[in-house]
Amino acid sequence: MNRWGNAQARGFGLIELLIALALGLVLVLGVVQVFVGSKQTFVLQRTAAGFNEDARYLASRLSRELRMVGMFGCLDLNRLPAGIRNALPAELAAPVGYTTTTGVSILSLISAVPNHERFTAPGTRRPADYRARWLIATNCRDTHDLRISDGAPIAVRPGDVVIPLRQLEYRFRRHGIQLRSNGAGHFQSLIDNVAQLEVSFGLAATATGREVSGSYVSALAAGDGPRIRSVKLRWQLSDTPSAPSAGKVRVHEFQQAVALRNRIN
Repeated sequence: MNRWGNAQARGFGLIELLIALALGLVLVLGVVQVFVGSKQTFVLQRTAAGFNEDARYLASRLSRELRMVGMFGCLDLNRLPAGIRNALPAELAAPVGYTTTTGVSILSLISAVPNHERFTAPGTRRPADYRARWLIATNCRDTHDLRISDGAPIAVRPGDVVIPLRQLEYRFRRHGIQLRSNGAGHFQSLIDNVAQLEVSFGLAATATGREVSGSYVSALAAGDGPRIRSVKLRWQLSDTPSAPSAGKVRVHEFQQAVALRNRIN
């Protein structure tokens, strides 16, 4: 009777304990593996979503700026008297510029800052008042009555409107797209993880033509500025932009073509 009671009180042996520990370890490892896999999937999905968000932001900003290139309010620079037109800053004649060197490319755009201020009394204004590089004052009727400043105050008269002009430079450098305003200060980062950026231009056959003639070109020659009718951009985003094929996230490629509003039908 005592031997039977002692046998029932003996409990688990070493072998049973080892088996229980092994099963518990397998279960823990399985849970950890599921957790790690879920976390990796979440990180990859978040990275891909970030690429799409960055692309939407860049596309929206660039399309808005490109559509307004060369829009100078009520002014048509080609209809100004030759003397006044020749006195304007040379940059205004080519509101779209593109330069590229080894590892660095810059897309430069010039357009008017929206402004509806009309004056009923004399005063002065300067470009800095509107965060602009240049400031034009005119009554939009007398083409001989036009004043422009690149920093100094200019006089405004009753009936005048002022047209602030800004210059934006989009730079692709070190796998990032950066922006600088009005040719001063440092470039500020817009998006990173850019593996590639290509810019090309649709040109009309002549300066007065309205439609793109032929295929897009990736370089602008002297005198091509007035013939630009649209700009096409293509860029790739990768979590390893220096070696896109080695990334964990599939390379995301985006493309858009934007027509210049004041140069098409």
